[in-house]
Amino acid sequence: MGHTRRRAALAVGALALAMVAWGFPAEEGDAVDATQFTIAFFATLLTGEAVIFALSFSAASSWPSLRAIDSHIAFREWVLAGWVAAMFIAGGLLWQSERSTTYGALLFLLSNCFGIFSFVRLFGLASVGGRNRLLRRTLALGLTELRTRQGSLHEELSDDPVVSAYLGALDQAISSNDPNGMRHLVLQLTGVDVPAPANEDAAALHLEVLHRLCRGALVRGTDPVVVVGCAGSIVESLVRQARLLPDPAVALGEASRYLAWLGSTATLMSQRGIASKRAARELVALCVDSRRLVLRQADPDPVSVSSSADMGSVFENPAAMVLWARDFTEYHGSDQAGAFYGVHQFLTGQKFLGNYWDGASVLSETRTSLYGGSDTPPADTQEARASRGLFGSVTEFDRFWALVSVNAFATLRDVRIAHPPELVRPEFTSDPQLLGAYLRTFASHRWFSDAGGAQRTLGLLMVRADGPDSPWSLARARTDRSVIRTPAPRSEPQDRPAAMVLAVAARLAPLTPGEPDQELRAFLAGLSTPALEAAARLAARVLPGADGVDDPRAAVVSGLRVLQLVGGHTRTTA
Repeated sequence: MGHTRRRAALAVGALALAMVAWGFPAEEGDAVDATQFTIAFFATLLTGEAVIFALSFSAASSWPSLRAIDSHIAFREWVLAGWVAAMFIAGGLLWQSERSTTYGALLFLLSNCFGIFSFVRLFGLASVGGRNRLLRRTLALGLTELRTRQGSLHEELSDDPVVSAYLGALDQAISSNDPNGMRHLVLQLTGVDVPAPANEDAAALHLEVLHRLCRGALVRGTDPVVVVGCAGSIVESLVRQARLLPDPAVALGEASRYLAWLGSTATLMSQRGIASKRAARELVALCVDSRRLVLRQADPDPVSVSSSADMGSVFENPAAMVLWARDFTEYHGSDQAGAFYGVHQFLTGQKFLGNYWDGASVLSETRTSLYGGSDTPPADTQEARASRGLFGSVTEFDRFWALVSVNAFATLRDVRIAHPPELVRPEFTSDPQLLGAYLRTFASHRWFSDAGGAQRTLGLLMVRADGPDSPWSLARARTDRSVIRTPAPRSEPQDRPAAMVLAVAARLAPLTPGEPDQELRAFLAGLSTPALEAAARLAARVLPGADGVDDPRAAVVSGLRVLQLVGGHTRTTA
């Protein structure tokens, strides 16, 4: 817009000067004498700009690009006005036209006015602050234009000159381990003001930059302290903009999944000696803190907020909440069990007062609140009615959370790999009791009690397709429509049959020592040999106590005893 206004001002000024030259032509000698002074000043400005440009910018740099600099300093308008002025003066001298030489002299005055403007604007770019302001505007404009082309961010990265130039500059700063360069580039991204719906592309770029920074710390030796500082700013910026996004559930869900995946990946790479322990430690701390920040945005009644604007969940309906919960519980991230407190309150309009460390079942309480129990009527709150409208029947409620638990089981960390002590953080440890608390959130959600019911549930989970209006299909459709993607792999529960077996088996497993496990063993005995062996292999990877057990059925039973660790302190006290 500023570029257009400057061109319009130049055209109006040139037209006005043409009228002056036509009505009041000067003597040819006077016009030539005046032109000598204006040309000298023109050359001085041009030389000054060349010096500033040479000292401040690299000819090989594409961020900022020459096009962006030219648009900012009006260089082409200035030079064009000077060229036109020179042509009119030369023509006037050749054909003895006083009006032409007068007009050329006046145009040189106008071009020098533009030259002063251009010089001041370029001098402002010589400072870091001025350059960052230009690049923020350039990036915001590029993201807005990217959305108008209606292509996904990843499809357009190689074609869009602005976004690709920005990411190229970021990669160069990461490769050269340039802390100031990384900080400035992150500052440019977090300072952009992009209107909806283009701000969804900005959110996608946030996660892309986050991944490139963290990858640099893990495999390129980039300073992890600098990376974590920049990454924290990116997450805070994403969370701050969440309420303005077209679909905040998708953005925060993808961020949650990626952070959980990043923490597990950093732990694995550190244990295998691929990444430094220092880098892994910093990234794990980042993941735990960032997921807690995201959790506060989703929780309708967070424990702490920084301002009144953060009160209440960023989600507007139950469909958004369950989409986010589906993503938040993947990849064994921190605060999984605690997240269900906010989910329960959002879906039912009632606070959950139990303690999952004591074995209280959040999902079972949510089910009872929405659909009633043997002696409990369904809740009649506005939130509960909206949630029942989303799930429909209690069967769909059970199915949705069963599918969520399948992905949760499938993406747990490998318990056979030692958790380095330096990576231990609250809610991110190898503590079997914490793992049991996470899994018990799903395992205590039970709507069948025998092997026959478990077999029927497993069969329905495997073969029944979700309708287009089911909660799972609606969540998947919203994710597919979004341009936001992360490197964390995403699979459908039906592609994870071993995890599906474990998710069903967990709902038959004893929750306290001494409970009979005949129904669990009967369910496992009814499985085909390949299905049972696949479930046993997964159990050996993700459940403590299952590895090294030769009998597949015994391995699953032994691994699921982790559920009995929850609430042990209360049983001991009693």
